[in-house]
Amino acid sequence: MKDNKKDARSTTGIPALQKLLMLSFIEGSCVMVAELAGGKMLAPFYGTSLYVWASTLSITLGALTIGYYLGGLLGNHEIEKRKKFLFLIIACASALVILMPVWANYIMKQTLNLSFLKGLVISQLGFLSLPVLGMGMVSPLIISLIGENSSSGKAAGSVYAISTLGGVIATLLTGFWLVPLIGISIPCVVAGSLLFVLNILFLRPGQKILVLLVLLFIMPPVIYTKNALNPSTERFNILYQKEGMLGQIKIVDFKTNANGHPMTTRSLLVNHNWQTWIDKDNPSYSFLYYTRFTNAVISCLPQGSNALLIGLGGGTVAKQFEAHNIAYDAVEIDGRLPKLAKEYFGLKGTGNLIVDDGRHYINICKKKYNLIIIDALLGENVPSHLLSLECFNSLKGLLAQNGKIFIEFDGIEDNESGMAQRLLYHTIKTAGYNCQLFGSIAPKLDGDVMYLASQGTVNDFDTAQVHKDFYFAYEGPLKNFKISLDNEPSELLTDNNPALDFYLRQRMVNVRDEILKKQNQSFLDDDMIFYY
Repeated sequence: MKDNKKDARSTTGIPALQKLLMLSFIEGSCVMVAELAGGKMLAPFYGTSLYVWASTLSITLGALTIGYYLGGLLGNHEIEKRKKFLFLIIACASALVILMPVWANYIMKQTLNLSFLKGLVISQLGFLSLPVLGMGMVSPLIISLIGENSSSGKAAGSVYAISTLGGVIATLLTGFWLVPLIGISIPCVVAGSLLFVLNILFLRPGQKILVLLVLLFIMPPVIYTKNALNPSTERFNILYQKEGMLGQIKIVDFKTNANGHPMTTRSLLVNHNWQTWIDKDNPSYSFLYYTRFTNAVISCLPQGSNALLIGLGGGTVAKQFEAHNIAYDAVEIDGRLPKLAKEYFGLKGTGNLIVDDGRHYINICKKKYNLIIIDALLGENVPSHLLSLECFNSLKGLLAQNGKIFIEFDGIEDNESGMAQRLLYHTIKTAGYNCQLFGSIAPKLDGDVMYLASQGTVNDFDTAQVHKDFYFAYEGPLKNFKISLDNEPSELLTDNNPALDFYLRQRMVNVRDEILKKQNQSFLDDDMIFYY
């Protein structure tokens, strides 16, 4: 009896139940690590829009579907063949997970010249579908082996339960701890290597040389990760790089020529979107047009005013509050940014910096503000829950008498109807506000479109001065930048109808296409690392 236990195999030659369930647990973990990593690896190249996660989920589920079917077919063979199939499939699938960081980086560089949606889907089919498909084949094969000594229903229930449990634990560990702490690549290497090694130990193949292959599979990702830790070229210098569930953050110094002025600029990149862009030697200077308008509005606030900023970023607008001695609260959902704004972008932090979701803070806040600035729109990511009718109704309770709300929104491209901008304007007015619109390149609509709303008067800031400089060629009182949007729609933005995602779908594609063709290409030209 002891000899049989030590051999850890049943009399029919089937690996022990515990070992098969352990493989199933780690396989489930690998699936979720691959899915999370697959989505995060896309972020610097394709962003984190609804398109990206829809692609990630559909390709993952599609690959699992094919894998389940193929694994079921292989489960009809004799036991020894099933064991060999199981070993080879786990070996290949886990090796592909280990290689994902290197392979994904290579594939996405090759797809940069494709259109946004085509490049997105082809990239994930190339580096995500195969390892997940392989993992999908594992469960049916394990079920067929366990089912030799127990009922098939019980075997299926046990395998899928333990595999799903592994996925749940891996999701929590990877999302909330591993990715923010050590990045994307190492969790792939660790999870894949663990499954690869356990596969060899538990299923015991005759080919001993396979053990040595583990090192060969681990080395490329390890070398890639090591190189990613010291990314610097003559033109670019990455000062900070960190992955997280809320996105990848990079702080980059790079040499550029701004309207004939050679200089070194500093940028905060969130999923490779230029969130903050300043002159390294003059941190108070921002290259983003709309900041001239926030400064003009802030300059009109009387001393003793209180302001709320939703979306801190690198602290450009918060620094304007500090320059005008305005007390402010700044709400930022990503807890990394307040520290980075102080360390790299010159924020003094005299205001109250709050780590919270903007809508949640609005719902619980009891304070009154003379000015509320919503500055949480980033690239293709527009937080609809901060621009809904319900949110604007809630903001009424936070505004002091004749308090103002300022929102910056992207302009209207030539091939767009401007429905998103019109919807927002109509929603603000329906909520009971007077609203004026301003364009950073008035009277054109293709620059920044800015909304100034109040339950009282909104023209008391008309004389606020917008100043030009070497990078921004327009100046004058704020009233000179007024624009109008005709043909208000009947539809409203509500919590149950977040229609901005639909009406901005082309903008999401355009934003990423623009970044892919210009900004990302400049990184590639210098052989910079996109993620680690």
